Amino acid sequence: PLTLSLCCPSEPLTLSLHCPSEPSPSLAARRPPSCPSCALAALSAQAAPGQESEPGADVVEAVKRHILSMLHLQSRPNITRPVPRAALLNAIRKLHVGRVADDGSVTMEEDGPETTEIITFAEAGGSGLVDFVLSKEGSGLSLVEQANVWLFLRLSKTNRSRAKVTIRLYQPRRRHLRNDPLAADDLLLAEKNVDTRRSGWHTFPVSAAVQGLLAKASQSSTLTLRVSCPLCQDAGATVVLVSDTRGSQREQSHRPFLMAVVRQDDPAESKRRKKRGLECDGKVRVCCKRQFYVNFKDIGWNDWIIAPNGYHANYCEGDCPSHVASITGSSLSFHSTVIGHYRMRGYSPFQNLRSCCVPTRLRAMSMLYYNEEQKIIKKDIQNMIVEECGCS
Repeated sequence: PLTLSLCCPSEPLTLSLHCPSEPSPSLAARRPPSCPSCALAALSAQAAPGQESEPGADVVEAVKRHILSMLHLQSRPNITRPVPRAALLNAIRKLHVGRVADDGSVTMEEDGPETTEIITFAEAGGSGLVDFVLSKEGSGLSLVEQANVWLFLRLSKTNRSRAKVTIRLYQPRRRHLRNDPLAADDLLLAEKNVDTRRSGWHTFPVSAAVQGLLAKASQSSTLTLRVSCPLCQDAGATVVLVSDTRGSQREQSHRPFLMAVVRQDDPAESKRRKKRGLECDGKVRVCCKRQFYVNFKDIGWNDWIIAPNGYHANYCEGDCPSHVASITGSSLSFHSTVIGHYRMRGYSPFQNLRSCCVPTRLRAMSMLYYNEEQKIIKKDIQNMIVEECGCS
C-alpha cells in the first residue's frame, strides 16, 4: 500500500511520495537523504534503542555537501591568494556587512534582505589604473542595487593646505589607450570634490558600469578605472592605489575595493511568524527539533568561510502518531491535517498513510566567504536553518 513520506531537499522545500507502508532498511541505504535534516534524522533512527545518536564524520560530510550545494560550489575553494587581514577587516567595517570584534573575529547579522554583496579588491592595472575583476557570482543576478568604489586619500604630514581637490574616475573606452595619461573618449563615471584637511576614505558610485559588465557575461568582466586627481600633488595628497603585496599592514588596509549589491529582479518576499517549536531534550518522543552545530574551524573550513564561525545544522526527529499529526499546529499543511482526520476514522486509502517528522519553518543564513575565483562574497541563503519541526 502507498504511504506518505516527506523529506526536505536543499531548495526550495517540496513534497515527495516515496515511503512504503513499512520502512525498508535496504531502500534507505540505496537512497540517502538529500538534505542535512533528513540525513541526521536517518542516522538517529539507526541508533540502538534507548541510546542517543552522535552524528559522525559521514553526517558532517553530508552537511559539507549541503553547504557547497547552497553556495553553488562543486568543491571547497582553494585559497592561494587571501586578501591581507587588515584590508579585509577594514572593508567589513566600512561596508557594514558584518561586525568586527576587538579580537578581529567577524559575526554576521541574521534575517537580512535577499541580496548578494560582492567585495572585490583592486589589482594593479598600470600607471593611474586599477582593475576590478568582477566575480561571476553576480552575473546571474540581473539587478545591481548599488556599486561603489572606495578610494583612500592620504595626505602628507607636512600638509597645511585647506584647498579642495577633485578626484575623477574614468572608464577607458579602448584597450590600446589604457596607458595613456588621459584619452579624450574615456567615459567619466564619477567625480568628487574633497577637502585636504585630513586623510580618509571616499566613495564613488559606479553602478551603471558594473551593471553593463555583468550583462555581458560572454565578454570581459574586468572593470578598469583610471583615477585622475590633477591637483593632488600640489596639495600634498595621494590617492592610494594598489601597493606592493609586501607593503606594510597600514598600506594594505588602504587598498581600493569595489562593493556591489546585486539581487534578482523579482525576489520572493516571505515573512514568517516567529514561534517556538518543540525541542528534543532526551525525554520527548514525538516530533521535535534536534540541535546540531558544525564549527567551521573544526572541519578545516575557516580559511575560506570568513563568517559565521559555524552552521546550525538542526534536524527533525521523533514519532508522528495520529493524534499528533492531525493537530493543525504541528502539521505541515492543511492538506496533512485533513488526511490525518480521515486516517484516524479508518477511511481508505488514507488509513495506511504514515506521517513523517519534517521541517515546517526554516530561516535564512548569512555567509561571508571566498568563492572559487577567490572573490569575497556576502550571501543571504534562504531556507538554510531548521527552526521548527512538525508532522506531515
